[in-house]
Amino acid sequence: MIDHPESLYPSLTPLAVQARWKVPTEFPCCPDEFTDDGLMLYASRLSFGTIFAQNNLSTSLVVEHRLRDDDLIVLTRFDGEAMKDWAVAHISVLEGRFLHRSEFTFYTLQGALKHFCALAGEQFGESMDDYC
Repeated sequence: MIDHPESLYPSLTPLAVQARWKVPTEFPCCPDEFTDDGLMLYASRLSFGTIFAQNNLSTSLVVEHRLRDDDLIVLTRFDGEAMKDWAVAHISVLEGRFLHRSEFTFYTLQGALKHFCALAGEQFGESMDDYC
C-alpha cells in the first residue's frame, strides 16, 4: 500500500477521492458502497474497453488491471486525441473511500506497461518513455 501524504482532490464519484489528479473525474466502475472486499468488486467491474475515468477534458478506457494485496493497478488508453495516449492509475482504500492516484501518462504503450508491471511487482524491459 502506498503512503498518502499528498494533497487530495474531490471526485465526481461519491466514494472516490483523487491524488495527483486535480480535474474532478467520474469513475463509472467504482463501487457505490464501501465494503471489505471493495477493491475486489471494483476489479471485477473493469474489463478491456470499459470506461475507467471521464471528465470534461478526457475519457480513459481500461486496457489491463491487476489486483495485488490492497492495491488495484489500472493501465488505460485515452479515447480520442491526446499528446500522451497511455496512463497508469493506482487505487487503494483510504478511510472508507477509494483513493485514485494518477501515476503518470506515457507516450508509448511500452512505457505505460513498464510502470504498470513495476507497480504490480513484475519485470519489464526498457522503453522510450525512460528517456523522455
